[in-house]
Amino acid sequence: MANRDTSTESLNVLESPLPQTLYKYFSPDRIDILESMKLRFSPPSSFNDTFDAHYLVPKEQGQKGKINRILLRNRIGIFCLTEQANNHLMWVHYARNHTGFVLGFDARASFFREDGRILRRVTYGKGPQVFAEPDETVCFRKSVEWKYEQEWRCIRSFQSNESRDVDIEPALITHVILGHKIESWQVARIMQYASAYEMNRVQFLRSYPLTRSWSFENRRRTIQLCPGCSGDGYMENDL
Repeated sequence: MANRDTSTESLNVLESPLPQTLYKYFSPDRIDILESMKLRFSPPSSFNDTFDAHYLVPKEQGQKGKINRILLRNRIGIFCLTEQANNHLMWVHYARNHTGFVLGFDARASFFREDGRILRRVTYGKGPQVFAEPDETVCFRKSVEWKYEQEWRCIRSFQSNESRDVDIEPALITHVILGHKIESWQVARIMQYASAYEMNRVQFLRSYPLTRSWSFENRRRTIQLCPGCSGDGYMENDL
């Protein structure tokens, strides 16, 4: 049987209330997500954390245990989210220094429970756990150095020949937050896709730096395509 951490920290991950909205930061070149309406469930090996989904194997497991660990990491797909919609470091690291955008998703939608998907909050610890057998829960534990991300993850297993790009419905997206350095033509492109998919219930916001507190604030905006600009312009106002 796997040696599981039964500390309060580990138990809290199961008891954490599910937020209504979870967010994902994107660089500006990922506007294609709004065009294709596909999300990618990436393997742990593609992340910038070397130890992502890593766990320790008991010595008696030997090479077999290490191979099983590799197989687990290869078949798992992870879609990373966060509770935070205005984190300065995440804007810098994941949205190309505020030039990108953030999408908010309906965390209580059936999408996150269908097709074997599991949505759960990440817990943070000082070291890896020991598992005698491969266990998908290892994906929900990371180093305390990443705690600032307040991350949630949706995971599922994939076959080796299966695409990790998963179709979504436009209604899954509830918020679009524009980085304060995003270029105007990219805003127009976002609005083109939002209009094409009739995303009328989406809340549009823009991130603003607050110099007095070294923080950021998301403000609601009304944004619509310019009717006389052939789809290449937009109009924006305070809500």
